[in-house]
Amino acid sequence: MLKQTILVAGATGSIGGGVAVELAKRGARVVLLGHKLEKLAAKANSIRLALSETRIECQDTDIATLVVDFSNMESVRAAAAEAIHRFPRIHGLILSAVVVAQNGPNILPGGHEVMFATNVMGPFLFSQLLLERMQQSDGLVLHVVSPFYKTIDWDDLESIRNHSTWTAYNRTKTCNRMIAAEFARRYAGKISSVAFNPTFIVNKSDPELGKRWPSGLMGLFWRVMTALFSRPPSVAGVPMADIMLSYRDRNAINGALFKLGKRIEKPDEAMNDEISGKRLWDELVIKTGLTSE
Repeated sequence: MLKQTILVAGATGSIGGGVAVELAKRGARVVLLGHKLEKLAAKANSIRLALSETRIECQDTDIATLVVDFSNMESVRAAAAEAIHRFPRIHGLILSAVVVAQNGPNILPGGHEVMFATNVMGPFLFSQLLLERMQQSDGLVLHVVSPFYKTIDWDDLESIRNHSTWTAYNRTKTCNRMIAAEFARRYAGKISSVAFNPTFIVNKSDPELGKRWPSGLMGLFWRVMTALFSRPPSVAGVPMADIMLSYRDRNAINGALFKLGKRIEKPDEAMNDEISGKRLWDELVIKTGLTSE
């Protein structure tokens, strides 16, 4: 049986790392994406160790790594080209890379705000550059989203002029849901797209967890929330792996929103807003430079 090749963006984080382990346990070829090679290598080794402890055989080539910085569109283009060169088939793409940046707006050399670039622009461009390769394998794109909705300011799409950390962050996650739905509408019958709400997942055993916390009162808030409400990576990883590998007819879930293992039937405001979805898509085509291709 042909192994499915699944690319996992944000693979060194709690959610991406959790689903990478579960996919590997089920025999998928997992490609770990992140912006630091040493962290990717460490994650790959930890997955191999987890498999060996459960007596699951794993070839070295079954766990691969790919360096990409989603805040840098040239890095995204280079990574997409490398993925196409290295992987003859790409059956799935999980977009779980995310950044929360305080004391903003944090403007990159290219003029974009770092959260918008990393959480929205980079994943959008990467998925677009892999379209043809994924179409050959009935590909599925899973967009990791959050339950928070924030109205888009079309005059300040990247939240640069009127910036607050959580408003800017929640706008990027609202954009993720809009993109997931617009992706499903545009490529129905070719590639499937779903949105996935993982709930509050934290890997408490992560030795670098302390470095991920925000500073000040925000950091204190997240420490308390983690202690009281967080759940381990496998809670999200298992249903994500189910979605990626269990549906023979991926068209059956195209455009769906999942909360863990449950498909949400209640209409979602952001995903159902077709006018805003199209407008955002068109804006991103321009911002990422796809108009020149």
